Amino acid sequence: MEKWVKGALAGLAGGMIAGALTGLCEGLVIWALDPSAGAWAPLYGVVFYAALVAPGALGVGLLAGALGAWRKIDGWTARWAWFAGMLAVLLPVMLVVARFRIIRDIFHEKLAIASAAGIGVHLGLLIGAAALGLGLWWLLDPRQGARRLGRLPWPAVTGASLALMALLALPFGLLGGGPEEAVEPAAKGASGPPVILIMVDTLRADRLTSYGYAKNTSPNLSRFSEGAVQFDRAFAQASWTRPSVASLLTSLPPSAHKTMYKADRLPEDAETLAEAFKAGGFTTGGLVTNYNIAPYFNFAQGFDSYRYLDPDYYFWADEGSSKLSLHNLARVVREKVAPANDSPATYYQDAQVTTDATIAWIDKRKDAPFFLFVTYMDPHDPYFVRPLNGEAYSRAANVNPDPSMAGRLSEVYDGEIAYWDEHFGRLVAHLKAIGIYDKAIIAVTSDHGEEFHEHGGWWHGTTLYDEQIHIPLIIKMPAGSPAGFARDDLARSMDVAPTLLTAAGLKAPEGWRGRDLFGKVAAPEAVFAEEDHEGNVLRALRGLSWKIIEANAGNPRGLAPVELYELSEDPGELKNVAAERGGVLPTLQAALQKASEGAMEGTLQRDQLALDESSRERLKSLGYITEEDPEKKKDDEAPAPKE
Repeated sequence: MEKWVKGALAGLAGGMIAGALTGLCEGLVIWALDPSAGAWAPLYGVVFYAALVAPGALGVGLLAGALGAWRKIDGWTARWAWFAGMLAVLLPVMLVVARFRIIRDIFHEKLAIASAAGIGVHLGLLIGAAALGLGLWWLLDPRQGARRLGRLPWPAVTGASLALMALLALPFGLLGGGPEEAVEPAAKGASGPPVILIMVDTLRADRLTSYGYAKNTSPNLSRFSEGAVQFDRAFAQASWTRPSVASLLTSLPPSAHKTMYKADRLPEDAETLAEAFKAGGFTTGGLVTNYNIAPYFNFAQGFDSYRYLDPDYYFWADEGSSKLSLHNLARVVREKVAPANDSPATYYQDAQVTTDATIAWIDKRKDAPFFLFVTYMDPHDPYFVRPLNGEAYSRAANVNPDPSMAGRLSEVYDGEIAYWDEHFGRLVAHLKAIGIYDKAIIAVTSDHGEEFHEHGGWWHGTTLYDEQIHIPLIIKMPAGSPAGFARDDLARSMDVAPTLLTAAGLKAPEGWRGRDLFGKVAAPEAVFAEEDHEGNVLRALRGLSWKIIEANAGNPRGLAPVELYELSEDPGELKNVAAERGGVLPTLQAALQKASEGAMEGTLQRDQLALDESSRERLKSLGYITEEDPEKKKDDEAPAPKE
């Protein structure tokens, strides 16, 4: 029994060294990407990984001790168990972490295991693990005598190793970080209205009252729209947060700003809306609630203050350390076993917290021109029943729900919209109370929608159907501007930045590709959207009455290579007529290809279909392009400015 105990403790010690070393290495990678947000990741990695692998290491040590007792080997049982625990943890854990990082960050989740590249990557990982294992065997095998390290006292080596790794990691946390927020006055002599851009994550346009939804989910937003201009056909350029928000803030399509994948960070050379406002003398601030646009991913550029309202992370993590591979794995397991349905703060800060922070920020700066970017996470999953009663639904715990759950998930989602709307009303009331509402420019939009099994799937990020990319866009100009009407010309997320900047009296940067929605540039004949997420590579072109979508072969979502929908008769995009429209399909595919190339080259501007005259006439004769001029209709419908 004594050998069993010694073996178990020795195996535990060796495994903890291996876990701590892995956590330290990955934490240093996270810190290198953003020294501020990832400051505590190295130390957290040492502690968390050592603790996480402890049960497995203990089991390995117990087996090694049992083997020593069974074979009656007295001289090296503990050291052998220590070595076995280290090797048994180090090789699989490092393999798992390395594989996760390579497939996600290098191959962007598009690596097929059976492909030549997939076989090569996995074979390389196995060869590397074997080489590491043999090297450790040679170095640490206690049977080789004192000429190597096998006879070092394992308790002392364990303590010294863990302490050394902790000491190496500690300075990164102590020296990193800094104040989250700084009060920066506007440049001397600057003038202009307050500008507030509100982005509500995962908000479908067709679930809002002012967009025709039967339920009264958004009474406060409806009242707001009565004094604003509502764009009924606004579309995001992607269907998940990071590329979509990057397009919103840089007025570029995803292929141009190159923030497409889970590991991508917003490039420094992408000129943001905040940078443009700051150059014009405005104080700039951001209050964000989605970790995909946290400072770690460089979305803070151009902001005088940019605060991530981070959640109460599982296992006492922070923004940087939550990005550790095994933390993500442990979070998913924890969520599946025991979801934290009693508190949204475990996942995100909700509308009440966000509105409180927004009001506090504005109150400090209301006397000077400012631009404030605010994001809300409601109604992003997990969806919580309001008032909170312990019922909630998250993607982590319900990756692919039974279709029978669609109604309930949809109902709870609507409730989250109503909860956000309540606090949006509170924000509007406060702006009126402090006397800046009438002069303010306020835009409300979203980054993408949500799917409730309309096309056989759930959540977002894997399709470009309208439930994913049709978003609300409502813009309130200063009092006296035309308001109280809706427009049905095509609008895009990348049009928002130039519209707000121009409305504030500033000039949009030359490199932006969006248009001023209140300017003279004609509306596009189609809008372009694209996605490269979790192995699904998609691109779409949507006109007023038609939509074409192309997907990569063998995509995980199972989408057809080409889809064509005639929206006038099929607004739900349920009948793919690509096979039946051979006469028009090549023309639309050529237009989609041209738009895709323009996005990649940074030349895509208005998504106009660049067609020869015969092709244009053919599409007109088939009803795919109409003679209606949305801009003329806009001018005809717009009421005269109030006196």
